[in-house]
Amino acid sequence: MKRKLLQWKQVIKDKTRKRYRRRILLFFSCLLLALGFWFLNILNKAHRFELSSNLQFINLPDDKALSTKETRTISFTVEGSGWNFIRSRMQLISDTLIVDYRAIQDKEEIDLNKLLLDFESQWSRKMKIMNVYPTKINFVVERKRIKKVPIEPILNLKFTDGYDLSEKINWYPDSVYISGPYESIKNIKSIKTTPIILQNLNVNNSIDVSLDLQSFPNINTKIKTTRVNIPVEQYTEGIMNIGISQRNETVGMITFPSKCTIKYKVALSNYNKIIQQSFKVIAEPDRNLKNRLRLKLISSPSLIKDVQISPETVEYIIVRR
Repeated sequence: MKRKLLQWKQVIKDKTRKRYRRRILLFFSCLLLALGFWFLNILNKAHRFELSSNLQFINLPDDKALSTKETRTISFTVEGSGWNFIRSRMQLISDTLIVDYRAIQDKEEIDLNKLLLDFESQWSRKMKIMNVYPTKINFVVERKRIKKVPIEPILNLKFTDGYDLSEKINWYPDSVYISGPYESIKNIKSIKTTPIILQNLNVNNSIDVSLDLQSFPNINTKIKTTRVNIPVEQYTEGIMNIGISQRNETVGMITFPSKCTIKYKVALSNYNKIIQQSFKVIAEPDRNLKNRLRLKLISSPSLIKDVQISPETVEYIIVRR
């Protein structure tokens, strides 16, 4: 009898738990549904938010360059739906606005308030501009100058253990012609790329990377990207026992020991290319050492890296000839 009562109690508890779980699940489902409708309602309403865009001038004469005395980055207060706010934060809205030079060529300054409708049309009239800063931009048109400068990749590379560059990184094109006003291009020594950040490298990589032109608003170039080739290969350790030479062979000298050990890293494909004759180690005086000579590696293959010499110093005696 007691066993049956206990069984019934357990059945009732299980049913109560299931009913309780269903109620909790139903409650949170309704809560999520309500939050979803509330969020959609918020997104469909009009909101004011800040937006920044860069000005790009088109239809300039081929032999002319335009420079602005102020920044080309314009700040807007716009009114649009929450969807447009999200799109702007996700950078799905273009951050460049076009200005036709033919509309301003007889002026010395741009009144941005007169271009608001044109800007709104470039956003497909999905946002209304409430305010713009600055309201005016002064500009100068002068003869275009052209200059060739090298491209400089900005790299932040980390390799998987045992891997490294098999040869020098190369990129194409490695230089670019820039054009613009003389004052704008005269001090430009190179054009950097946007940063390349790669982790756990263990294979060759070839990447198209954009040139970082944001710092040069008055500069134009037809080339906007370069392809960076990063050759990667597995490395191993090599060891060579090399005889110690003297800088002045006319002086009779014997070092103890007479040989040193050189450890280095080399790509697997180049391992068999490394020979003893490619190394030369000399012993020379060091003012900080007493009765010992410092070993110096004066010749080694270009295919190796992270070279270590052991020992770093040696004893010696001078022998009369």
